[in-house]
This record gives sequence, C-alpha cells and structure tokens, in this order.
Amino acid sequence: METDLNILKGNLTAYQISEAIGISIEEAADLLEQRITVASLDEESQEKLKQLEAVLFD
Repeated sequence: METDLNILKGNLTAYQISEAIGISIEEAADLLEQRITVASLDEESQEKLKQLEAVLFD
C-alpha cells in the first residue's frame, strides 16, 4: 500500500481518523506523527484508510 497518503499529511485529526477507520486515537496519532506505518495496521484498517483516502482526495 502506498505510504505517502494525503490523509496522513495533517488534513484530518487523529480523532477523525480513529473514528473513520476504527483504530485507537493513540494509533492514529502515531500514524500522523510517523511513529508507526500504515503497513503495521491490520488489513481491515488499511483497507478502510485506503477507501477514506479515495473518497476525500480522488
């Protein structure tokens, strides 16, 4: 999966991402601050993130 997602460039808050894809706020904050990678998320969360990216930025 592409790791340079627009959604992770600060357009959304950690809370918004966590609610949209079903991960903890802490995990979403870690994603935004690049402490963890998209690949470290479970497959379902990765797919939800990809779908959200498509809806918001395509």
